Amino acid sequence: MATVNLDLKAPEAKYAHLGTGPVPIAPYVSPAYYALEKKHVFKKVWQHVGRELEIPKPGDFLSVDLPASDASIIITRGNDGRLSAMHNVCSHRMNNIVYDERGSTRKLYCKFHGWSYDLDGKLVGVPAEQSFFSLDREACALTPVHVDTWGGFIFVNVDPQPKQTLAEFLGPMYASLNGYPFHKLTVGYQWKTVVKCNWKLAMDAFQETYHVAFVHGPSIAAALRRDRSGAIVPIDGMIDDHHRRLGVAGNPKSVYGNPKAIGENNGDAPASAGRPIADAALRVGRGGMKTTFEASDHPPGLNWTNDPDWAFDINVVFPDFYLSLRPNYMQAYNFRPISHNETLFDARVFYPEMTTAGGRLYQEYMKTALRDVLLEDCSTLERTQAGCESGAKSHMHLQEHEVMVRHQAWVVDRMIREGEAAAQ
Repeated sequence: MATVNLDLKAPEAKYAHLGTGPVPIAPYVSPAYYALEKKHVFKKVWQHVGRELEIPKPGDFLSVDLPASDASIIITRGNDGRLSAMHNVCSHRMNNIVYDERGSTRKLYCKFHGWSYDLDGKLVGVPAEQSFFSLDREACALTPVHVDTWGGFIFVNVDPQPKQTLAEFLGPMYASLNGYPFHKLTVGYQWKTVVKCNWKLAMDAFQETYHVAFVHGPSIAAALRRDRSGAIVPIDGMIDDHHRRLGVAGNPKSVYGNPKAIGENNGDAPASAGRPIADAALRVGRGGMKTTFEASDHPPGLNWTNDPDWAFDINVVFPDFYLSLRPNYMQAYNFRPISHNETLFDARVFYPEMTTAGGRLYQEYMKTALRDVLLEDCSTLERTQAGCESGAKSHMHLQEHEVMVRHQAWVVDRMIREGEAAAQ
């Protein structure tokens, strides 16, 4: 799997295979194209569905609906501590076994007719079993799904015979993040909403910085570094066969743009003009973390350019998982397709546990700040989808710093072409 570092000042030399021409809008509005995405992308690749800390004990379970895979999946923690995943479909009359998003149980029971399964999916109980005709319990186990983890994140693959292991799929790009202190980020908050737009369009809004000066003018634009022309441009980018990464520089005078904001020894950050609450949150939050973050916690894939003003990296784990990493917290978003023009946006943010009231105040400030940022982002999505569906334009025109948008479209289209060719 090739990994390419992008020289964003000379794009033609680094990612010529992506092209530089206009990108068609049809894949953002076509139900037929979405059907091909389901067939050749979502039913073939590994998908992020949660974190291990959500099911820490034997008997704990998650259930996740994956509409683009035509699947509902149960993930359980077995009595041996291992994870199992299976389709949420009873072998009797196809009812869902689990209705809740998470919980804990000794067995999985179907509410329709009472069939029961152990935590590995084996059929262990059938009411009035003598009335069935040579029932084969082993053949009636819940249908298994491939499951694996990386960095404490749970991934599933609904393909009965995946072409790649999770490690192979993530490749060297995410192997370079091995050692990041994911295990220290255990508390946080979540927002979920359904947005009436295509999943790619939603993700595109989060994987470029060109929009920040305009969409985020009231919130975080001043927290990111600008070039001499006043534009907010990424430090650098990286792509491979499926995934991508973007480095973003911050304004260290701000809370949002200073990744060391609440470390023990980061000194007194200069005041942020016009943001006294932000300054107060930074001041009282300093030293409030339960755990520390050392330079040894920084794997080579974090701030890989060693930019002195680095603020965070945007990692897009194909197809729909966005992971923004800082030294001491992370944002984990899913853009889960529901239909060709509906997306479940599931945004989670994870912090270390705080030990002081000041630390909690800092977290609450950051929660409020990020809420405003997400509201600004979401304010454009349904309008953009409506513009795409209007037929007024047939293509979008991208500049060099929107290469991640171009790469997303290119990878999806490549997988569809390859899948259709293989089916001939």
